[in-house]
Amino acid sequence: MCGRYNLLDSEAVRELLDGLGLQTQGKRLPEAINIAPTEQVPVVVRAQSETGLEPMRWWLTPAWAKQPDTRYSMFNARSETLATSPAFKPSLHHQRCIFPMSSFIEWRKEGERKQPYLVEYQEGAMAVAGLWSHWQGLETEFYSCTMITTQAVVGFQPFHTRQPAYLGLDEAQQWLDPNIEGRELIHLLRPQLQQPLRVRALDPAINSSRYKAGLNLLNRPETRIERS
Repeated sequence: MCGRYNLLDSEAVRELLDGLGLQTQGKRLPEAINIAPTEQVPVVVRAQSETGLEPMRWWLTPAWAKQPDTRYSMFNARSETLATSPAFKPSLHHQRCIFPMSSFIEWRKEGERKQPYLVEYQEGAMAVAGLWSHWQGLETEFYSCTMITTQAVVGFQPFHTRQPAYLGLDEAQQWLDPNIEGRELIHLLRPQLQQPLRVRALDPAINSSRYKAGLNLLNRPETRIERS
């Protein structure tokens, strides 16, 4: 599961976006700390040959839904069931996106409390596979998205059994290509790391989704998880 993440206007994020076909020079990028489900997030999408960074609601509402509903956890989608899930299967075909990510937050139970950890690449930004949908009602319409998760690599399992579906740059290009049928790309969503991970303890103030002040690290040893 991935329920909070961070996006910074950094050289690493700009490098990733430029590699995906976006021109970031001279542009200010969206930036947010402790992003939580149902918030507006920027995702990379491609229509024909045009690539854009579009704001979408992070909690997918399928196009066929009678109305927006948050009773079910639709901010994450399991890679193993994308091709069979009524909620995600329609988007898998040709409505795929990339979440650009500086880092994300995961929790681990330690004693009587859950300790938050900041998870990031040793170098560079993360490209995480996602899906999007367009919902239209009688008086309103909006775009929404979901982040895909997969089984965690062995080194990350002490923190969680699931991890975001990381993609390399070439894999992300394939994922965005609307001319490729989604079922042909399922194999990309495997447990893998594009870079070693660095995991560091955070101030528990970040536990509140309303906390947006910053990423305050605790004075504790970091964990390094090697690429796999």
